[in-house]
This record gives sequence, C-alpha cells and structure tokens, in this order.
Amino acid sequence: DENLKKLNEYMEQVHSTKVLEFIPIDTMLKEIYRNVYRFRNSVWITSTFVLLIVIMGLIGYVNDETQRRSKEIAIRKVNGAEASTILRLLSCDILYVVVPSALIGAVASYFTAGAWLDQFPEAIYMNPLYFGVMCLGVIVLVVACVIVKTWRIANENPVKSIKTE
Repeated sequence: DENLKKLNEYMEQVHSTKVLEFIPIDTMLKEIYRNVYRFRNSVWITSTFVLLIVIMGLIGYVNDETQRRSKEIAIRKVNGAEASTILRLLSCDILYVVVPSALIGAVASYFTAGAWLDQFPEAIYMNPLYFGVMCLGVIVLVVACVIVKTWRIANENPVKSIKTE
C-alpha cells in the first residue's frame, strides 16, 4: 500500500494532470465482479432457506408416514422386530426417492455451475468430488432426519399404537 501510494504521488508529480492512477488488482477485481458477488450471496441465502423449507417438509412427511404406519410398526415389534430393523425399514423406503433425487440434483448443479463459469475469462476447476460429497451430505441429512423423527415410535410400547384402533 505504501509503495502504491508513492508510485501514485510520483506519477502525479511527473504528469500535472492525473491521467494515470495505479490501483491494486484486488480492488479492481472486486469492482468488476461486484454483481457476481451479489448474485453469489443471493444464491447462498436462497439455498439456505430452500434447504430449511425442504427439511420442514421432510419432517412433516416423516411424521405423517410414521403416524400412518404406526400399526404396522407395532405389529412388527410384537412379532419380534427390533427398533434398528424398523428404523432401517423406514430409512430404506425414503432412500428410494432421496438417492435418485440427490444424484439428479448433483449432476444438474454441476452442469449449471459449469455453464455459469463459462461466462468468465478465467474460471476455477470444478472438482466433481465436491458435488458428490454434497450429494452424500444431503442423503445423510435426510436419513438422520428420518431416524430422529422415527426413533420415538420405533422404541415405544407397541400396545399403545394397537390400542388406538
């Protein structure tokens, strides 16, 4: 910063009009890409809210599904099924929808990000592994949500569920 200031002062002395002014490349790049940063921040905020809405929908779905299948779960428990078996059953049912959806989303986001990066003269390398890790993270988040929400019904007394009939 000090050398840049000295250089600008020297150029002002050499040229009476302030024709040349040197600025750091970081400042110039921030100014050029200001709209891109704003768009990136908007996407982050929107994605966060979309993820929260999806998780709330998932919780509602799991609550409805466990309520609907509570008698089935109770009968399975009476017949000797353990809580881990019931949790695995409900998790596998949701994985039939989650895995293809997450894979399609990861592939679509990879190609969309690639198309977006094509507008820049200098772009970063997008490692597909990052998209795979995020896809796996979404799947783990969904399974964790299912397990947390079904843990109570999988461990409760089966007589309570059957008694409500």
